[in-house]
Amino acid sequence: MRKSLFPKLAVQNIILNRRFYFPYLLTIIGTAAAFYDIAAIAYDEGMRQLRGAEYVSMFSAIGIFIVAVFAVIFLFYTNSFLMKRRSKELGLYNILGMGKGHIALILLWESLYTAFIGIVGGLSAGVLLYKLMTLSLHRLLRLEVPFGFQISPKAMAATAILFGGILLLTLLHNLRRITVVNPIALLHGENMGEREPKTRWLLALLGILTLGGGYSLAMMTQNSQEAMVVYFLAVILVIIGTYCLFTAVSIAVLKLLRRNKKFYYQTRHFIGISGMLFRMKQNAVGLANICILSTMVLVMLSGTLSLYLGTEDVVAQRAPTDLIIRVNYDPIRGQTGPDVQALKERLSGQVASQGQEVTKLEGNYYYCFSGSGKNGTYDLYSGASMRYGSFTTFTFLTAQDYAVLTGQPVPELGEDQVLLYGIPDDSLTFTRGETLVFSFQVAEHLQAFPDVSGGMGLGMVGRPAMVVVKDQEVLHQLPRWDAEATDSYTQITYEYRMDLTGTADEKYDIWTILSDETDYTGTGQWDTLWIVSRENIYNENFGIAGGFLFLGVYLGILFLMAAVLIIYYKQISEGYEDRQRFQIMEKVGLEQREIRRSINSQVLTVFFLPLVVAAVHVAFDFRLMLQLLQIFSVTSVLPTALCTLVTLLVFAVLYAVVFALTARVYYHIVSR
Repeated sequence: MRKSLFPKLAVQNIILNRRFYFPYLLTIIGTAAAFYDIAAIAYDEGMRQLRGAEYVSMFSAIGIFIVAVFAVIFLFYTNSFLMKRRSKELGLYNILGMGKGHIALILLWESLYTAFIGIVGGLSAGVLLYKLMTLSLHRLLRLEVPFGFQISPKAMAATAILFGGILLLTLLHNLRRITVVNPIALLHGENMGEREPKTRWLLALLGILTLGGGYSLAMMTQNSQEAMVVYFLAVILVIIGTYCLFTAVSIAVLKLLRRNKKFYYQTRHFIGISGMLFRMKQNAVGLANICILSTMVLVMLSGTLSLYLGTEDVVAQRAPTDLIIRVNYDPIRGQTGPDVQALKERLSGQVASQGQEVTKLEGNYYYCFSGSGKNGTYDLYSGASMRYGSFTTFTFLTAQDYAVLTGQPVPELGEDQVLLYGIPDDSLTFTRGETLVFSFQVAEHLQAFPDVSGGMGLGMVGRPAMVVVKDQEVLHQLPRWDAEATDSYTQITYEYRMDLTGTADEKYDIWTILSDETDYTGTGQWDTLWIVSRENIYNENFGIAGGFLFLGVYLGILFLMAAVLIIYYKQISEGYEDRQRFQIMEKVGLEQREIRRSINSQVLTVFFLPLVVAAVHVAFDFRLMLQLLQIFSVTSVLPTALCTLVTLLVFAVLYAVVFALTARVYYHIVSR
């Protein structure tokens, strides 16, 4: 046989099987473009030097790993579908006299063409899309949009190596399959496993238990620390439960319905249940994959969007003024703290030396620490949160400072009395292990508390609790975190909040001068002086939130592409299966209208089942998502709920559009 024949046969096979091959090629092109873009961003040295964009490289490195793993799994999945649809064709080649070596040469040439089109097309698309990606990323990070066009040779090489390796592995897998499988098995490969599925009760029970376990973990988690620990366990349980739900639980339910003879032996129910059994057997894994991918898209997009939209409030909470100066000192070691007037004059003088003015300067004392426990008793050990699972951040401030913040008269309090905001306890008892450290009685529960900086506890992890004590003498009596420690921990903090005139860059320069170049000799005694810039907080928070949103949208689009492709292949498979079923049912006397109505009902039910299950997953995940967002100080429930609902509605519309488009292919196959 002439060797020049094989390249021509390979091209002819790709064209004749274009309904299967073109989506496969588009998958390679899209995935390769996605990998190139995320790798190019990760390898971009200029991106790392942008203020506020230092987190992007870290997120991009995570994205490289996720996209690479996704590419391996998904390309093998689509290749297996492609080969299953072509098994009849390859078996026919063998029966007509073509040896397995000749078939291997055809597959080799097909793989070479596929690799060339997929990798070159993917790199070309990636280079063209890279500018759009960087523009979007700079917009998310609220940075100036750069000019110019950039190509990353390192990202190109990584893309070519990765996808060349994946396609080589798929070729070896295909060659192994045609080597070990006999021609008759290949000829009937499309029709393998058409017997009625067995009811796997153990698998169904496992699905119910794992799904229930994942949902229970999501509902029982009390705080963000627990959420971090249980989240991935809950995800794994739900994934296992989803596969079991579609492969075993659904079949068990359908068989139970079939046992009800009055219900089953009706034309509509008879055709519907038998058809659903057949579909669940053939497409259970595909349906589970669609459901899991849909859930991942919904959770990633709603979670990262909520984080990004809540960042403005987080910045306003953590940095209510242009600069925040915190002076930490320890009265137990004889430190007197700052000389308030001298420190104010030093700060104002440095600002004036840069041609700017201080428009606001206020300050207050506070003491902040964390405890673990409940019902009014809290352990000050650092590891206690893991034992109790209830973590609270306490911020103590004096009645005088509370009056300044609120503009109200100074409240009258006894030595052991406090005002409390944030938790419902009627008393506060703090211990270190079994040893009582100090305790207070709650004189009044506050219904509101003025906006203060994140350093005062509201921006820290755990439930925030604001405690107003009588005076500084009570603050001075509060113990250090660890009485046995050789290095003193923060006990008392004096905080200045400053607003300045000038541009954001000028304020940033003043922050640099106050942090690195100012001599504070003669302004008091303390351990540390720490200056926070709102510009830095702004850049840092939007760097994190923008990076998460970018990665979430990026991976969301990738997973959505995978779900669409699975849906497309699923519609094609069911089209060829239903065409034969149409012919059989017509021969036994059923009306075509009744047959079409029944099959349409089955297709719609099975098709939208993954979306319904994904929505249920998201509903149970919502509580966990709220608690994880608290780690980033995003605590508003309503905006997060709206983001989740809007994301679900938009996704449902896109899902319906995909169904409508792929259903046209299905009906075209069935009606031929």
